[in-house]
Order: sequence, then C-alpha cells, then structure tokens
Amino acid sequence: MRSENHLKEARMLYEKAVEEFRKAKEKKDGVVLRDASAKGWLSAIEATNSLFIKKGVKEEELPQADRGRRYMVNKYAEKELRLYYFSLRDNLHIVGYYDGTLDFDEIERYLDDLDSYIKKIEGLKTGT
Repeated sequence: MRSENHLKEARMLYEKAVEEFRKAKEKKDGVVLRDASAKGWLSAIEATNSLFIKKGVKEEELPQADRGRRYMVNKYAEKELRLYYFSLRDNLHIVGYYDGTLDFDEIERYLDDLDSYIKKIEGLKTGT
C-alpha cells in the first residue's frame, strides 16, 4: 500500500469517527463515544503508516504492534508530529477507548487534533 492509500484510509476512518461522535453526542451514548475514539485511533495509525512510508520505510517493514510504532515515531517523526501521535495514542486509544473516561468535549478536541495530524502528514513530501 502506498503512502496515499494509507492517507485515504486515515481520512475515511476519521470521517467515520466524526460521524460516530455526532451520533454518540446526540444520543448521549458512551459506548458509541468509545467506538468513535477507537476509529479515531485507527485513523491515526493509518496516517502514521503514511508518515513512515514518506520517510522511506518499506510497506513490509511497517510496525504491526504499538511498541514498534512508538520506536519508529521517535525515530522518524519531527517533534510536533511526535507530540500529536503520543497525545492521540494516550487520549483516543487509552483514555477514550479502553478507559472510556473522556467526555464529549474532550473527544471532540482530540478528533480536531487528529484532523490536524493527518493534514500535517498529507503536507509532507516523500523523502523528507
């Protein structure tokens, strides 16, 4: 899969996360809110895979687990992208999905951060 394909997948998952967030807020449904967090985190993973490919990592070398992703984010991402990644990981994945303790305003803020993260990666040139 090429960098553009990962970005396309990231955008699609982001849109689904936003859609689920809206449904959750409308229904005041914490379970659907957790689902929105999960899709947001999957979107961040796809965007991060695109980042790695743009930095020269081959598709077959992309990390399949969190530990490998953390290592590669520290190796390949500039400071701003690292900060976004780890914030999204901690908040959408752990606190939002696993713990289920983020409120609607917080999730909305992190989905907005996710959109910014994707846009920054979209703006990167291959090989930078």
